[in-house]
Amino acid sequence: MKNLIKSITLLIALGVSFNSCLLDDDNLADSFDDGPNFTSFSNLNQTVSAVADGELKTANVNIELQGPNMVGFSEDVTLTIGVDAANTTAIEGVHYTLSTNSVTLTKANNYIGTIPVGIITEGIDPPLAVAPIITLEFTDASGTNVIPSSKETKLTIIYQCFADLSGIYLVTNDACSPSKLATITQNADGSWFLESADGYFLDQCTANTGLYNSGNIVELCGEIIPTNDLTYGFLDLGTILSGTWDSENGILTLNHRQTFTGNWPGTWTSTYTRQ
Repeated sequence: MKNLIKSITLLIALGVSFNSCLLDDDNLADSFDDGPNFTSFSNLNQTVSAVADGELKTANVNIELQGPNMVGFSEDVTLTIGVDAANTTAIEGVHYTLSTNSVTLTKANNYIGTIPVGIITEGIDPPLAVAPIITLEFTDASGTNVIPSSKETKLTIIYQCFADLSGIYLVTNDACSPSKLATITQNADGSWFLESADGYFLDQCTANTGLYNSGNIVELCGEIIPTNDLTYGFLDLGTILSGTWDSENGILTLNHRQTFTGNWPGTWTSTYTRQ
């Protein structure tokens, strides 16, 4: 579609415009202009991929300071983090461990910091019937006119069997039968980055040649977790509904959906064959 790039750019611009008016806490909105600064988790929902190889993994939870009075603010802010037991299904000492429950944010680091959460893989036999969840909350915050946000962050632990999807693949799909090479590499969190995560649908099956819909997938013992973590996933363009990984033959199969336009197929299957 010729106007796709312009439409995407417009949507992103609108999204930035609308999001810039939002606050993490609804109760801060009414007094934002003269209200306090507040702590915030950068991501309220985080999926942690951990290969069950017996090693302790680390998931970094990003934290930042936001608010109306950041200009001229220079003092350090120390935050205390706790586990919301009522909304946590993961078991401390079995699924996770916290080596520290506090972090200090400084002006030198733009008031951004991280809390490391240890993910235990020893004794885990994936896949688990239910993914353990860790819910973290702010329990205290120091600093002049600084309050802890009431928003929590949820970490969902996906334990994985060992798998190696890295390599160069010949990619095709049943929408227009392209034949093109793509590279798959592993991310630091154990997920996999696909140079084209829609089977080159956008690049080869539409008029948008050269527009790659890259993305990340999580493989779980031969199955691919549904995701819209694609460059244009926010448009429901190439959303991955399901998939399989055949480690013996090096074949990745992904099932996709798009609702961006009725002029294109609504569903298709892409196949990646390792070379």
